[in-house]
Amino acid sequence: MTRQVKVAVVGSGLAGLTATYLLNKPVADVEFEVHLFEKAPMLGMDSSSVSLPASDSSSVEDAWRVDVPMRSFQGGYYPQLIALYTRLEVAFREANFTYSFSLLTPPSSTRGRQINATMIYNGSSGCAGLSMPSILDEPYHLTKGKGFLTRAFTRVWTVSLFVLLTLYIGVCYVRMLFYSLPFWRPKWIHKMTFEEWAKWTIPKDIFSKWTGMDLAWIDYTQSVLLPLFSAVCTAPEEDVLRHPVEEFLDYIWLTLGTHHYVVTHGVREVVARLTASVQNIHLASTITSISPDPNDPNRSNIECDTPEGPRVHTGFHHIIFATQATRAAPLLRSYRDALSPTSSKRQAVDAQLQCLENFKYCSTIVINHTDPTLLPNNPGDQRDLNLICLDREAVTDQENGTFDWSATTVPPSYTMATHVLCLPRYPTHLPPVFQTTNPLISPEEGSILSVARLERAVLSMESKEALKGLYREEGRKWWQCASQGSARLGELQGAGRLADIQGSGIWICGSYVYAGIPLLEGCVVSARSVVEQGVYVAEGVYSTSPPW
Repeated sequence: MTRQVKVAVVGSGLAGLTATYLLNKPVADVEFEVHLFEKAPMLGMDSSSVSLPASDSSSVEDAWRVDVPMRSFQGGYYPQLIALYTRLEVAFREANFTYSFSLLTPPSSTRGRQINATMIYNGSSGCAGLSMPSILDEPYHLTKGKGFLTRAFTRVWTVSLFVLLTLYIGVCYVRMLFYSLPFWRPKWIHKMTFEEWAKWTIPKDIFSKWTGMDLAWIDYTQSVLLPLFSAVCTAPEEDVLRHPVEEFLDYIWLTLGTHHYVVTHGVREVVARLTASVQNIHLASTITSISPDPNDPNRSNIECDTPEGPRVHTGFHHIIFATQATRAAPLLRSYRDALSPTSSKRQAVDAQLQCLENFKYCSTIVINHTDPTLLPNNPGDQRDLNLICLDREAVTDQENGTFDWSATTVPPSYTMATHVLCLPRYPTHLPPVFQTTNPLISPEEGSILSVARLERAVLSMESKEALKGLYREEGRKWWQCASQGSARLGELQGAGRLADIQGSGIWICGSYVYAGIPLLEGCVVSARSVVEQGVYVAEGVYSTSPPW
């Protein structure tokens, strides 16, 4: 006889949607009744996205959906995500982005605001090479009207300088790849931050000092790697410096020679396919408390505030928190406080709470707009993705203290990333659309189409250690990165459910419950682990075939 097991999934981001999708798949002897809870009026993965006109028609069908934040992914680092999308038949396409790296100089009494490119990367994993930034070519243009020899000498000088800089960057790039080799890393690499690694890898031999390679490497880590990972993690410089470097090296190695991809029709299609068979979706339902079911100690009740008033959902055998650690913790506290002070279940939930306290988040602002002044000043320097940092050397203490930071900007230690959106069927008479993540300067007020404020998990040495309680690496081959090895759920997962402690199974998944940078891949991997190694095992069932 088929048993019915009731499961609550809290949060409708990719982790929650994946867990819901997996639990709706048929298994022998058990029918899972899954309830998906979302506090927003829309499902979370698509809740911040915006629709723009794609033709002269004003119908919803003709609107073009712009994902917020940008949901690109790269082959090599996202195998489970790509496999899931392939299984769902979600269309995605190559988007091998080009990049510009620029410095922002705020306006002063003598000059206007400047955004000057320092490096232009033409994508394709370096195969397309670099382009000369306009600032290097400026001396040549200043010789216009002067003699032929002057102009020829200036041209040779600027090209030679660009070639030399390209050579330095190329050597640094190869050196970075060498250090990212899994089998060449020191045994203590898992204990090293990016800041420590950047100092440790500075070449100290006489030849490097004589040729300036030591200074070139310092500049490469500070001017290329630091802003790059600040943009990838959407985190400020200080958090990137304290970030464990092993995960950055894994990212570099696993994405080498691979393509970037984006979902062709936006994540709205992903949401639709993942929830196609879900019957119990509770939108605009803010969970206020969780408590043991008085009629069955192995189940729990969930109380929500809804537009229609308070509502209680009863009888859950399992609760999956697929939301941020900072949002899961208050709900877990309400459950813990409802348990007996001497119960083993309370101690298990307490351990989960202590674990979650180690995970840090940073605020992120994403603005869709039509203001081109958030790009490099010279149109020739503009690329698909434009990474811009504040030029601290050009900012005096007085200017830094009076710089006009607004409600739509972030502190100056972030990297501003502006994506030039290419929208199919977008009306040509309308201005181009840009998506800026973590703006250092605010777009013109009349150009702003939408503003979204989000929170992103940022890995630290403390959270990496705490992660072992939720997701534990079991082993890997000598050529593998951490995310490629075998792994299992940490001992804190389930809050004792796998150890026969009475009470509902409490499971935690999300981008941060994974051996890597907290990105979309972590959502899929952690959700699958919680379902297959957690809920399935607790209920004594097994899937007869892999989900994808």
